[in-house]
Amino acid sequence: MFDVKIINGTVVDGVSNERYLADIGIEGEYITAIGDLKDAEAKEIIDATGKIVSPGFIDTHTHSDVSVLADPHCSARLHDGVTSEVIANCGIGLAPISDDRKDDLKKYLSTRLVASIPVEVTLPWNTSKEYFDAVDAAHPCTNIIPLLAQGPIRVKTMGFSDAKPTEEQMNQMKADIRQAMEEGCVGMSTGLTYMPGAYTSEEELTELLKEVAPFKGVYTTHMRNEGPRVFQCIEESIRTAKNAGVALHISHLKLMSPKVYGKTSYLFEMLETAKASGQDVTWDSYPYNAGCTSLGACMPPWAFEGGVPALMERLADPEMRKKMTHDIVEGIPGWENFYQACGGWENIPICCVFTKEAEKYLGMYIADAARMEGKEPFEFVYDFMLQEQSRIQIITKDAMNIDDVRYVMGNPYTMIGSDSMSLSTQGLLAVNKPHPRAFGTHGRFLGHYIRDQKIGTLEHGIKRLTSMAAKRFNVEKRGALKEGYYADITVFDYDEIIDTATFSDSLSYTKGVEHVIVNGKVALRNGVETESYSGRVLRGGK
Repeated sequence: MFDVKIINGTVVDGVSNERYLADIGIEGEYITAIGDLKDAEAKEIIDATGKIVSPGFIDTHTHSDVSVLADPHCSARLHDGVTSEVIANCGIGLAPISDDRKDDLKKYLSTRLVASIPVEVTLPWNTSKEYFDAVDAAHPCTNIIPLLAQGPIRVKTMGFSDAKPTEEQMNQMKADIRQAMEEGCVGMSTGLTYMPGAYTSEEELTELLKEVAPFKGVYTTHMRNEGPRVFQCIEESIRTAKNAGVALHISHLKLMSPKVYGKTSYLFEMLETAKASGQDVTWDSYPYNAGCTSLGACMPPWAFEGGVPALMERLADPEMRKKMTHDIVEGIPGWENFYQACGGWENIPICCVFTKEAEKYLGMYIADAARMEGKEPFEFVYDFMLQEQSRIQIITKDAMNIDDVRYVMGNPYTMIGSDSMSLSTQGLLAVNKPHPRAFGTHGRFLGHYIRDQKIGTLEHGIKRLTSMAAKRFNVEKRGALKEGYYADITVFDYDEIIDTATFSDSLSYTKGVEHVIVNGKVALRNGVETESYSGRVLRGGK
């Protein structure tokens, strides 16, 4: 007898280029039969007549490191068809860390998207394994695929110093990387536009990544620049991965500056040339022409040297304010300047704040908020960051050209990552005005781009959401509907699936996802969440 049987569905299995009618039988955590199962008994039957039955979607780029502990329901993920998500992206993570550096890391994390929810980041662990144990103890509804974030590795050894590491410091960081990989990380991520990634040279990074290579881990990078210098940064990423002997995965591939709009064909020529030369290169992106980052990311890198307390001191110093304003307006060679990329404070809305006092600014453009307060925009920004201790997130509105986004979405090798936390429409995680990608990424990709814009077939679109992602992150027995594979399954109405979250009303679930099964347990039934908490950390992709 099956525990669950899905009948009458149209199967898109994540591997083949054809869809077919079949039933699926599940016993325990596994798919044990696919075919005509009409005579087989089952404890629960899901009728998928007229619906698509696919592998559960794998979100290749998330920041749910904190939110999965705060609310293990993972509601926005389930309603978007996601059964597994890759965390610790952009070099931002919660482990490993030493007791004497926890305060530094906690204060920094509070300024990043990963902790832009009303919970205290306590870090009651030191190693990656201890963090994974904490996630498993929280019993999340989705599977968690862990990267190793380079940020905590450097903070643990060097704090927020911009100095070149000594030989002793390098050896310590290498030892920490080896331990984290042994404990189950599937690769290492960097955020080279953020701190302390921006302080890390290509030479240093190459040496660190050599410790990832023996584990066949992937190097996942938020490059130093995604705007005017994006092509040089693509070259740096490829060169770094090649010299370290690791596979490369580029996060949220985009062209984020009018100076490079319309050059996506050249972007892909570079990537295809690298692949043709034998370099293992992949990438992901999100289906929106606006991004989201911290307001602190608009500050020059030197302003963060020494960590958040040092940043606060500089923000309070009139002379430092003048220097910051100069560098933001004029730019610094090699620095990713979000202010310039968006065309100034007039085009940057506020989406997440920390204090009740600041909630009045939610959804407002920074220039408008400054006018409301009778302040010059830069002065408002510095005062605002002091008030909120830099716990402010912004939308980089219209930072990308929509035609470029469509081009990236249409590339047959582009995987899909939401670049978000798992949130909810109610409770603790129903806060602020987050980027709609937290709720609608996969529904938008399948509904708007695959079905309506016809950028590719449904079958290949599902591959990009499932088996391609599983292969990239070395996830075993997931990403496809096969006998003997884990029963991570999404059932959706292809005629109906679409994102409903908007920038003005972002707390809204994707429409059309009807059933989601995680490790053989029904987590979403008829569009309603169950009390099944069957996800877990996939240590080493297992």
